[in-house]
Amino acid sequence: MIITCPRCATRYLLEAGTVRPPGRQVRCARCQHMWFQEPAPDLPTPIPVPIEEPAYNGPITDKSRMLGPPPEPEPSLPDFDVPPSPRAFEPLSVPPEPMTHQHAPYRGEQRRARSRGMAGLVTALAAMSFFLIVFFSAREEVVAWVPSTAGIYNALGFEVNKSGFKIIATQTQEFANSISIIVIKGDLVNETDRDLVVPPVRISVRDRSKKELHSWIVRADQEHVGPRGKGTFSARLESPPADAVDLEVRFAREGER
Repeated sequence: MIITCPRCATRYLLEAGTVRPPGRQVRCARCQHMWFQEPAPDLPTPIPVPIEEPAYNGPITDKSRMLGPPPEPEPSLPDFDVPPSPRAFEPLSVPPEPMTHQHAPYRGEQRRARSRGMAGLVTALAAMSFFLIVFFSAREEVVAWVPSTAGIYNALGFEVNKSGFKIIATQTQEFANSISIIVIKGDLVNETDRDLVVPPVRISVRDRSKKELHSWIVRADQEHVGPRGKGTFSARLESPPADAVDLEVRFAREGER
């Protein structure tokens, strides 16, 4: 009986009756492919014949009855395995068809997929680096565009000038008819490259424990300040509280204006 491997076309010569009905799984020794081999159509159905087993009378000591080792197959001929009871079969002398490299397109697609993945990763890292540079180097601009990011900067320990202005204030004390007067003057510096609306300024006096004793809102002398420009404001407080030792000047928050 001659069988042929459906993958590599290697042919094998089997003894009659090796593959009996209904067939069995076999494996090619050359390419390790497994398939179900049906028996030859002209194979007669075997008739079971009982065989009497000889009585066992102890170990065989006659060395002449021992069979010698089976002959080794030629190195150039592949073995043929029939699981689960592997046997070696000698292939026919017909040379197998040359195998072609069937995995080259698949490996090329793998390389292209890896290249696309690396390009996507590099692009994502570059975009993340650019975002972090802008996020930390232009904090005031980011907060001006997205005010909700001010809380993120504060949580990270970065001071953010949400208004875009810097306050430079000075205070002096004067007396008029024995009445003490605190005079506050200040500059509002626009630190951005945009024209900004000047927010109101809140002034408060506090005691030694930083407890607020009195506060009021002051409007700047200008409504708008151009890029890198400067606005001014001034305020007076007559008869300040006797416990007042500290002065706070800042922009008014929402709800304080």
